Amino acid sequence: MNRGLLATPRLLNKDPYGAGWFALVRSLVGPTELKSLEEAAGSIEKRLRELGVQCFSEFPDHELFEIGVECSAVLVSLNELLAGAAEGTTVHIVSDDPTASIEMERWSDQTGNVLVESRKDDLDGRILHFVAKKQRR
Repeated sequence: MNRGLLATPRLLNKDPYGAGWFALVRSLVGPTELKSLEEAAGSIEKRLRELGVQCFSEFPDHELFEIGVECSAVLVSLNELLAGAAEGTTVHIVSDDPTASIEMERWSDQTGNVLVESRKDDLDGRILHFVAKKQRR
C-alpha cells in the first residue's frame, strides 16, 4: 500500500511512476490472450464514448459544485479553498452561471492562478466545468 499517495493524492498526477504509484498489476492471462495496444485503446475509447465519460487533463484535488450560485460567490469559495492549499492544487468547479467563463478568465488574470481547462456539459450546454490550479505569483 502506498501510504504517501493516501496522504497526498495529487502525487498520482505529479509523479505516477515514482511516489504516485497506486497498484501492482499481475496478469491473469497468458501473453497470447492480451490485446495489442491499438486494440485495447480502441475498446477503451469506444467504452468511454458509450458511457459519456470525459476526462480532465488533470485529476482535481477538490471539487466545488455551485449550481444556482452567482459566479462572484463561487470565486469567494474558490479563493478560500486555495488560500490554505499547496501550490499545484487543482479544483474542479461546476457552475450554471452564464457569466462564469468570463469571470473565471478574469479571476485567473487577477490572481495569477491558472485556468487549466474549461468546457460545457455535453447534455444541455448550461453546465460549465472548469479546472483551476493554484500557482505562485
